Amino acid sequence: MKVKITTLGILICGFYLLCLSHASACDMMGVSFNKEVDLNNLFSRFRTISEKKDADGWGVAFYGDASATVFKEPIRAAESELAKFLITNKSLKSKILIAHLREASIGRPSPRNTHPWTRELGGKGYAFAHVGGADKRLLWQTVKLGRFIPLGENCAEFLFCHILAKIEEYRIETWNEQSFARLHQVLVAVNEVQDTCHLLSDGTHLFAYSGKQGKRFLSYVKREMTPTSAGTEHETTKPESAVGIVVARNGHNLAEPGEQWTKIEPGQLVVFKDGQLVYASKVVR
Repeated sequence: MKVKITTLGILICGFYLLCLSHASACDMMGVSFNKEVDLNNLFSRFRTISEKKDADGWGVAFYGDASATVFKEPIRAAESELAKFLITNKSLKSKILIAHLREASIGRPSPRNTHPWTRELGGKGYAFAHVGGADKRLLWQTVKLGRFIPLGENCAEFLFCHILAKIEEYRIETWNEQSFARLHQVLVAVNEVQDTCHLLSDGTHLFAYSGKQGKRFLSYVKREMTPTSAGTEHETTKPESAVGIVVARNGHNLAEPGEQWTKIEPGQLVVFKDGQLVYASKVVR
């Protein structure tokens, strides 16, 4: 059988591969600790990833209380004066943080299409970011929204609104083994039409999910850091270290010498609270 190759066919294939490469290019990082820590150096290292890629936006969400503080721009993080200002002025101090670097695939570079997004539900401030790609038309037809409406065109924000609608539909007010499993079911169902990894937080928990297709996955590592409440250099008592985890796509960019990162398996949801693993779902392929 002979295969006829046309110029149009080559262009279509090239465009398809370009979309795939863009969709897979984003990076994100999440942090959960048992005490407030200074995350500026860590974010500074994460920001350097954008020197060669992820040119279409950056954002960070972190919690000082029940609400998330968000900074984001539709430009390269490595060139952002705002990102530089936050680091220089030691502004990023928290127990929980989600950061994202964007390479646009669906939705033009703009503030409303830039991760992370936030919404209030049940008196909790949720923050969300993801890495992945989707058939936008299939996603729109398959995944239904509730009362939460996206402000932009990004499929990730659409998905975030759907997840919150499901949390509300299932009347999840307290997170426990049963409600974690419910959320896992929601993410697996969405994963049928969207190959993606997610980071979600309610200000207390950090939820991390690896797409079951296995093309993209997250990993995490345990860390100890000096808490921001350590006191002054004149105090003789050595403060107890803050204990927590760092979760990321492309964790090797953030790895310290000798660190062993744990892979979040495809189709698996893990949940952290105060820097400790409190839930790990079964792996779904």
